[in-house]
Amino acid sequence: MKVHFFGGFRASSQNVLAWCKSLEQKQPHVIAIGWPYPIESTAVDPLQRWNFSDPLAKCISVDASECLIVGHSSGCAIANDVANKTLTFGAKNFRLIALDGFRPKPDLLNLPGTMVWSAECNGVRSLNYDVLKDSERFHVYRAKVRKKWPLHFSLVNLNASDNLDDITQGYHNCDANVEVLGLGSPEIA
Repeated sequence: MKVHFFGGFRASSQNVLAWCKSLEQKQPHVIAIGWPYPIESTAVDPLQRWNFSDPLAKCISVDASECLIVGHSSGCAIANDVANKTLTFGAKNFRLIALDGFRPKPDLLNLPGTMVWSAECNGVRSLNYDVLKDSERFHVYRAKVRKKWPLHFSLVNLNASDNLDDITQGYHNCDANVEVLGLGSPEIA
């Protein structure tokens, strides 16, 4: 299985590599491919500097192996675009997972295996919880952290702590959250 992971706003190559390495250690059958956030793209317009959806979608569509297309935060817009283009090539060998970011369009939400996640702890909700909660494919990860930004990062990094005060620290000491990928036993609400 291949996993294409699209990091959120300001996620560097080092950030997504840390996530990929952690995932591959936990899931030896997985090949993780990390995509950093496009330099100079804003959080509201991730596709501004991204030009790789078509070639990546073509690669996914001709690959016989199962594929996860995973986006976190603003990286979900890129993941959604790649998934949409993959679908236009006729491929059905993928699942789309949106982690507390841009909601997939209805044609992607209707695909089997599509999941939309946010996190919560003791009534505190992650960054994009409220805009995603009405989706049919919405799931809640029950995190151990209690602040909005750490909750947001708990979907990708089990080591996210309430001491997080800068989004560039979200991948620090990364322990990939496999539950939200459907590779563990998720707590689904």
